[in-house]
Amino acid sequence: MGIWKSPVVPGRRVLAGTAAVVAIGTGLVGTQLHRVTIQIQGPQGTRRLRLWSFRSHVRGALAQAGIRLGAHDRVRPGLGARLSAVPITVSRAIQVTVNTPHHHWIRWTTDYRVRAVLASMAVRLHPLDLVQPAPGARLQNGAVITVTRRWWQQEVTTSTLPFSVQYQPDPALYKGHQEIAQTGRDGLAQTVRDVLMADGKPVQTRSLARKVIRPPQPEIIRYGTAPLVARGGQVLQYTREITMVATAYWPNPAWSDGITATGIPAHYGVAAVDPSVIPLGTRLYIPGYGFAVAADTGSAIVGDRIDLCYNTAWQAQDFGVQTVPVFELAP
Repeated sequence: MGIWKSPVVPGRRVLAGTAAVVAIGTGLVGTQLHRVTIQIQGPQGTRRLRLWSFRSHVRGALAQAGIRLGAHDRVRPGLGARLSAVPITVSRAIQVTVNTPHHHWIRWTTDYRVRAVLASMAVRLHPLDLVQPAPGARLQNGAVITVTRRWWQQEVTTSTLPFSVQYQPDPALYKGHQEIAQTGRDGLAQTVRDVLMADGKPVQTRSLARKVIRPPQPEIIRYGTAPLVARGGQVLQYTREITMVATAYWPNPAWSDGITATGIPAHYGVAAVDPSVIPLGTRLYIPGYGFAVAADTGSAIVGDRIDLCYNTAWQAQDFGVQTVPVFELAP
């Protein structure tokens, strides 16, 4: 009776023999041989390794491939998982810094896009927020992500409208004399604007509306056009006009020797003044009184006061107290 032999399939016996040799050489006789695919992901992209392994778990296959893991690297399936047809994915961790207006983080992550990193940290982005680098940008180890919070806010401000000054001629006033007929007053305007804020600081403004709450009131100043004419039609030239409070006196022999501070006798046409306001010896003209010389002083004559000398008591009493313009005449 003949002996039966199984047919030989080319290559099968060689593969089986090779596997047997590997198994015997490594002491793994009876262990299953696995075809393993390893994907290594990093900020630069993904590279793939393929190998045959008699190891039974992910940890062993990675060790066989010489892949060292960092403390923050991520492996899927886990290191303790048994090998299968599912590829092993190793995600290399990178360190990133994330800055927002109120927080500062330094994190390890296996996300390589800005948007994914922010989402993993629950950092919500609003439509106007500014992100650097851009949300879709790819990150490298040591990258810094800055989130600037931006928003529009409405502001209402009040501003001053300066008043103008208007000059009007007045023939009832002497030349060189001015009077304020109407006091100026600033107006008020209200402006409504949108302000773009970035981390609490204004970076852009756009006006929405403006209205005048109170219009400015112009200041009206009347200036004299009438020439200063003395009795007899003489036109006088003067250097200064002062508005003063005028009183009158007469040289009563009972209390005065009739001699002024400048040594001349007191008489009609002599005026007592404060020398710090009107120097002694200055020629004056006072409407309603006439010409005078600043030739006397008095303890009560201080500042804008003037005392006019009359020749008789009744004339001085009749004058009383008046507010008058006093003209200093040109030399």
